[in-house]
Formats: sequence, C-alpha cells, structure tokens
Amino acid sequence: MKPTLLNLESFTVPYESYICKWIFEDEDDNPAPISHQDQIFLLNKEAARFLWDFDMVSDITCTKKHFRRISVFDSSTADHQTIKKYLFNLRIPFDTRVLISLQPDIGFVLTWKMVIKYAHHLFVASDLYVYDRTFNWLLEFDHNDYFKFGRNDI
Repeated sequence: MKPTLLNLESFTVPYESYICKWIFEDEDDNPAPISHQDQIFLLNKEAARFLWDFDMVSDITCTKKHFRRISVFDSSTADHQTIKKYLFNLRIPFDTRVLISLQPDIGFVLTWKMVIKYAHHLFVASDLYVYDRTFNWLLEFDHNDYFKFGRNDI
C-alpha cells in the first residue's frame, strides 16, 4: 500500500521514537499526554515525503483564485495566547484532521485542537501550510510571522 491523502494515518511512527516529538511538548517542555498523542499521527518517512511532494506540486494558495475570503494576521508582536485565540477564532471544528508537512521527512496529521494547543512550536521560523482533506480552507504561515487564511473554495 502506498500513501495517499486518504490513508496517511496508516503510515505512522511511535511518539517515543519520533525525531520531532519536541513539537508536541507543552510550554513547560512536558511531553504530550496520551490523550493528545491519540490525536497526533506522526508520519513515517514515506508518508511525510508523499505529503511534502503533494505540497510542492499543489497550486493551492491563499489567493482569490482559490478562495473567496482571505484574511491576514501579523503575529510578529503577538504572544502565544493571542496566536491561539486567532487560530480558535478561525472556527475550524476541533476534531477536524489537518495535514502539515514541515520537511521532506517530517509531517503530521493531527486534529485542529492539537494545532491550537501546540501552535507555540508549529508556527516558528519556517513556511507552513495547514489544510484538511476538503480543501475548503487553507492556513498559510510565513516565516516572517504572517498568517494568511483562505476560506470558501471557489
């Protein structure tokens, strides 16, 4: 079986051995509790590469070409709580599973609730796309601390 957008959760590695498990530590550097780990699917190298390649060839960006409404949030002077509040106010259901590719060998499927919880480690210093399998919305994070959110697929 090969990874697809529909079966990524079948290609995971254990939390304990994941190279980037620090992303899912709280603000006090405590590891994610089991109840959080159950909502975080850490992709193996094959699935992470698939997701990375998909993001690289996908033409979906936060532009009027793809979305009716686009908002921008400058987080450069925002604290962690303000960023979490911004993400919460996007009104994405907590149980929505989203896809994130950080590097060719690092990717995740996780619930929106976990995106908000671990935003302090997810949204730092690198460009990032966050979306679900409907493609009805997209959150872009720019390494210059700008969030761009597109909604309502045309």
